[in-house]
Amino acid sequence: MSYCINPNCRHPENPPTINFCQSCGSKLLIDERYRVITVLGQGGFGKTFEVRDRDGNRKVLKVLTYIEPKGVELFQKEANVLQRLRHPGLPAVESDGYFTFKPNDTSNSLHCLVMEKVEGKNLQQWLESESYRPIDSHLAIDWLTQLTEILNLVHNQNYFHRDIKPPNIMRRSSGKLVLVDFGAVREVTETIQRATGEVTRISSAGYTPEEQKKGKAEPRSDFFALGRTFVYLLTAQEPKNLQEDSRSGKLIWRNLATQVSKPLADLIDDLMGYFPKDRPKDTQVLLQRLAKLSLRPPSPSPSRRNPRFALGWKQVVIGTGVAGAIAASAFAMQNFSKTQADKFLTYQSSAYNFKIKYPEKWEKQELQNPVINDVVVFISPKKNTADPYQEQITITIEDLQHKPMSLDEYNKLSVAQIKNNFTDVKILEENSKTVANNRGYTVVFDDKDGQTNTKKMQTWTLMNNKAYVITYTAEKSEYSDYLKTAENMMNSFEIN
Repeated sequence: MSYCINPNCRHPENPPTINFCQSCGSKLLIDERYRVITVLGQGGFGKTFEVRDRDGNRKVLKVLTYIEPKGVELFQKEANVLQRLRHPGLPAVESDGYFTFKPNDTSNSLHCLVMEKVEGKNLQQWLESESYRPIDSHLAIDWLTQLTEILNLVHNQNYFHRDIKPPNIMRRSSGKLVLVDFGAVREVTETIQRATGEVTRISSAGYTPEEQKKGKAEPRSDFFALGRTFVYLLTAQEPKNLQEDSRSGKLIWRNLATQVSKPLADLIDDLMGYFPKDRPKDTQVLLQRLAKLSLRPPSPSPSRRNPRFALGWKQVVIGTGVAGAIAASAFAMQNFSKTQADKFLTYQSSAYNFKIKYPEKWEKQELQNPVINDVVVFISPKKNTADPYQEQITITIEDLQHKPMSLDEYNKLSVAQIKNNFTDVKILEENSKTVANNRGYTVVFDDKDGQTNTKKMQTWTLMNNKAYVITYTAEKSEYSDYLKTAENMMNSFEIN
């Protein structure tokens, strides 16, 4: 479908191959580059569409429908912020991403902004997909740190967001967060240093502090909204539905989040201070407090923080092009990786054009497994004769299911198959990772091999129309003992 963005068009839907709207005659190839596929949403300031560019890439087009000077100013601020602040936690906007477009039957030009389409769910959708299971302290610290690092960049450029809430935070397939919808930002100097007048009032129920409702927003207004966002994530309850203490005015939420550590709960309450002066001074102070929380001993509860992936050694077919079933035969942990430096040898495969370093004391077994595409496995020494399990690193080479296949496609397919084909799987972590100087992905999860609880990390990359998969598998209680060795091996992996 080609969709007409003329707000006055009565029949905006058109066949996908024509260049002019059959109803109003407006151009369907916006700025000679973008064809609108579908409507994504509509708000008080504009309408959002999904578009394809000339190369077939999907992007997001925001069109301003509020044409008053203040709306245009805010819209242009959004474009300027995203063009200047290049960061993985912000949607990318190219230098020519902002432009105007004039429909056929109107005297007003539309202000347009094209940006990266962030794949994934926003945090409201994500929590719904998790059956509204509140997050734990570890994941909260990880996510709060990511968002504070993004705000640190934004605030240091004399901008602030003013509309932080779960729907405006996207979670990429890698697990990394992206702060979106900068339609409300404005320069700090215009907000604080101006002697008279008001800031345009933009608010979201339950997430907006009082000073912002009164048109006096400042950078620490973002902190209030950030704190309220994490109340939602830690309780699965909308802040606007929670009661406040009649004496202190503080939100009553801790009784609904018993999994949250006291230091983290204290920090979140500080973020939600009624007056800006009661909140952390700036992003640097907030990052310092978060760093101290990260250094605290982990709680015994399962954590979804710092995703890494790990698969088991099972003779099952996951499907062509999937990260593969990873062998998980008997493992055991020896303490040499804790007590002495490993001496590494180099294994090179001329058949598959890769090489990897492995500990001299580990056993190497070359494999020819046509079912699960395993090439070689490196097995750690036993601690003693009674040791039933041995940790191992397996290299798997797979032909892609279809060509070309993007890394994001492969990631989604692999994770879905792992959830479907392994026993008692609990994915703990997912992250992007550099593998063999190439963009890759890593996942960590708990599994079960027979009666043994195992933990696995799997890392992969795509090259030469193949998936190169490296898997570390260990008994769950022994996982950390050889983790450093496994990471060293993965970092040494090269593809010729």
